[in-house]
Amino acid sequence: MQSGNPASSAEDTDRMPSGAGSLPGSDTKAAGEVSGKNKRKDGNKDNPAQDSVSETVFKEMVVTGETERDTHYTSPSTRVTRSQIELQNAQTTEEVLKYQPSLQIRQRYVGDPNGVLGIRGADMFSTARNMVYADGLPLHNFLQASFNGAPRWSLVGPNEIDSVDIVYGPFSAEYSGNSIGGVVNIKTRMPRKQEFYVESSLFIQPYKLYGPDQGTFIGDRQYVSYGNRIQDRFTVFLAYNRLEAQSHPQSYFIDNTGLFNEPGGTSVTGGIRTPDTRGTPSIIYGDTGPEKVQTHLFKGKFGYDITQDLQAIFTVAYEDRTRNQNRPRNYVSDTTGQPFWGGAAPACCDTAGNASLDGTRFDVVQRGFGGSQDKRETLNLGLQFRGAFSQNWNVDTTISHFDVLKDTRATAFFNKNDPANTGAGQIQDFKKFSWLNADLKLSTPALFGYEKISLLGGYHFDQYNLSFRQYSLIDYATLTRGALQANRNNDGRTSTQAMFAQAAYRFFPAWDITVGARQEWWSASNGVVGSTPVPDRDVSALSPKVSLGYEPGPWKVRYSFGRAHRFPVIAELFQSLSSPTSILTANALLKPENGVHHNFMVEYTLPKGYIRVNAFRDDIKDAIQQVQRASGVLTSSAFQNIDQTSTTGVELIFDQRRILGSKFDFMFNGTWMNAKVDKGGIVKFTDPTGANADFNLDGKQRIRLPHWRANFFTTYHATEAWDIAFSGRYTSDSFNDLDNRDHVNNVFGSQSDFFFMDFKTSYRHKFQSGLKSRFSFGITNLNNDKAFVFHPYPQRTFLVEAAFSY
Repeated sequence: MQSGNPASSAEDTDRMPSGAGSLPGSDTKAAGEVSGKNKRKDGNKDNPAQDSVSETVFKEMVVTGETERDTHYTSPSTRVTRSQIELQNAQTTEEVLKYQPSLQIRQRYVGDPNGVLGIRGADMFSTARNMVYADGLPLHNFLQASFNGAPRWSLVGPNEIDSVDIVYGPFSAEYSGNSIGGVVNIKTRMPRKQEFYVESSLFIQPYKLYGPDQGTFIGDRQYVSYGNRIQDRFTVFLAYNRLEAQSHPQSYFIDNTGLFNEPGGTSVTGGIRTPDTRGTPSIIYGDTGPEKVQTHLFKGKFGYDITQDLQAIFTVAYEDRTRNQNRPRNYVSDTTGQPFWGGAAPACCDTAGNASLDGTRFDVVQRGFGGSQDKRETLNLGLQFRGAFSQNWNVDTTISHFDVLKDTRATAFFNKNDPANTGAGQIQDFKKFSWLNADLKLSTPALFGYEKISLLGGYHFDQYNLSFRQYSLIDYATLTRGALQANRNNDGRTSTQAMFAQAAYRFFPAWDITVGARQEWWSASNGVVGSTPVPDRDVSALSPKVSLGYEPGPWKVRYSFGRAHRFPVIAELFQSLSSPTSILTANALLKPENGVHHNFMVEYTLPKGYIRVNAFRDDIKDAIQQVQRASGVLTSSAFQNIDQTSTTGVELIFDQRRILGSKFDFMFNGTWMNAKVDKGGIVKFTDPTGANADFNLDGKQRIRLPHWRANFFTTYHATEAWDIAFSGRYTSDSFNDLDNRDHVNNVFGSQSDFFFMDFKTSYRHKFQSGLKSRFSFGITNLNNDKAFVFHPYPQRTFLVEAAFSY
C-alpha cells in the first residue's frame, strides 16, 4: 500500500513475510537484492498477493506503492504494513509494533522519551541488544543505556511509514551482535506524484490510582506532509510532526525502608498504606505529578535517480523536544492543614522517621518533591545510494550522522511551594553526544551468473562520542548554573569496523544452505569516568552464521545458527549518573557479550495467511546487566558482566485474512519463554531497610522478561470504506529485582501482568473534488486494566482522529 497517504488506504494486499525462506535469486527475491533490471515482471506466480508492487482500487481511487520483501531470509520475521497501522491506535512510531510477537515496548504514555524496546530474550532495559533503522539510518541509541537508551523513535513520524519489518535474532551477518534480540527495519515512503496530507488527533485519559493522583490528561498531534516527483528524476518529501501530551503521574514517593510504631514525628494525614513489591509495609506520601512533553519534528527527504535503477536519497531531520515535570504532589499535611515537606534523607535506614501517620513513624524525603525539566535538540543527516549498478550487482550504501545540538536536564532539590526552597538543584549537560555510521553493502542474486548461488557482503563503520558534564544549579526557576561538579565528568569514544559476507547455495529445488561470517574490530578510547581517566581498549571477534532451509510446497522449515558478540556501548563504559534519588555507575572494564543462538522454524502457508512455529534458544556468556546494589531512599546500580545466561522459547503465529471468505481478518501470536541466569555468583546487596541482603544469582529468573506474551488483532471490513478493529495484548508478570524476591504484583514498582484490549473504527470518504478523508475513533485499554511496568501504565484512553489527502 502507498504510505504517507493514510486517509486513502484500502485493503492491504501484502501479508507479513515468511521471513526465513525468501532467498535472493529465488522466485521471491529479497528487497535490497532485487532492484531495477533484476526485478521480476510477473511477481510471485504462486501467491500474487505477495507481489512487490501492489495496486488496490478503492472506488475511483487507485493507490499504488512498492512494499519490499524481507531481505534476511535466514531469520524469522514479521511485517506491519501501512493499512495495518491505520487500524491501530498509534500516535507514535513505537506504537506501530505493539502487537508483534515476542516483543514489548515500555511506553509509559504517548510521547514518552524513554520508550525502550525488548525483543525475545532482550529485556526492555537491555537496549543495546536491539537495533532500529529507518531507511537504513540507525535510530537505536547506543549513546545511552538502560531506561534512557530508547531508540529515537520520534525522528520518524508514524504517517511516514510504508512498512516495518521485525527481524528476530542475530542470524544475518549483515548485522552486529546488537541484533541479539532483533532488528526493526522501518521503510518510509517517497512520493510518486504531487500529494498533500494532513492529520490531526486528540487523545484523552481519565486517570485514578491512589486517589490524590486523579486527573484527566489530554494530548494532541498534528502531521502535515507534501511530496512531489519533479522532471522524472527528482523527488521531494517534506513533513512536520507536532506532538503535545500530558502524562499521568509516573512515580510515587514511598517510604519502604521500615515503619515504626513509636511516639514522635510530625503528626500528618493523607498518606496511603500499601505493601511494596517485596511485601514490606510502606506508605506513599506523594507523586511526581504529570509530565508534559512537546515535540516538533521537521523532516526532508530529497531523491535523485542517478540511473533508472540507481537512486540517491538525502535525509535531514531536526527535532526539538521539551519535557517538564513541575507539579509534584504532596499527599501529607500537618495538623494545621499545611503540606508537610519532610527533611533530608535519613543518614541510616533504621531511624524512626520524621512523620507520624496514625501513630506509625515514616520518613518524608524533602528532595523528592523537586521539579525537573528537559530540553533537547537533535539533527540527523543521512545519504543513501541504493539500486542496481550493473546487470547482476546491487549496492546499498548509507552514511548517517546524528548530533545532539542541545540536551540538558535540570532537577530541583526543593518544591517551589516548600518554605525551605532555596532554588538549589543540579543540571546535567549531555553536551557532545553524537554518532557516525557508514555501511557499504554489495549483493548479487546470481554469483558469476550462476543462479544457484547468491552473495551479500560489505563493510561497516561506526563511531560514538560522549561528553557529559554536571553542574550545581543556583536557581531552578531561572536555570542559573553554579559550579561544575568535576567529579561527575564523563567522556569517551567507541568505534567499530566490520567486514561481513553471506552466501546462499540452492543445492536442490527445495533445499538451500546459507553460510556467513562477520569479523569486527572494536575499540574504546579517551575514556573518563567520574573525572578519572581509564585505559584505551581494543577487541576483535568473529561471528559465524549458518542456516539450512527446506521448502516443499506450502511448507517452510528452517534451522538457523548464529554466534554473536555484543560490545559494550559508550554509556555502559563511561556514563556515570547521579540524581537526588539514584546513582548509576559505569564500568569501563566490561567484557563483550558472547552468545550462541539457535532458531528452528516450521511454517505452513494458508490462502491469504500462514501458521508459523519458532523454537529458539540463546546462551550468552558475560551478559551485560545493570545490577542494583542498594534500594530504598537512594538506589545504587552499576553495570557488570553476568557469567552465563540462557533463554529458551517457543513462539506461535497465526495470521489469516478474509477468514473462510468472510469480511474478517484475524491475527494471533503467543510466546512462552524462560530466561534465567545459569551462573552469576554472589551479588552484594542492601535492601530498603538497610539490611545486608546478599544473594546468589545462580538459577534466578532474568528480570523484566515474562514467561508469557500473547496478542490478537481482528478486523471486520464492514464495507469498502468502513473498518472495525478489536485487539488485545497480554503479558504475564515478571521480576524487577535480581534476587527475585519482589513477589507482590500490581503495586507501584512491580513488573505486573496486564491485559489491554483496544478498539478502533475508521470511515473513509472521497469527495467529488478528489479530496480523500478518513475519520477514526478509538479506545486504548478499553477494559481499563491498571498495571505497572515499575511505573503505572496508562489507563483507558479515548482517541479521535481525522486525516485528509489530495
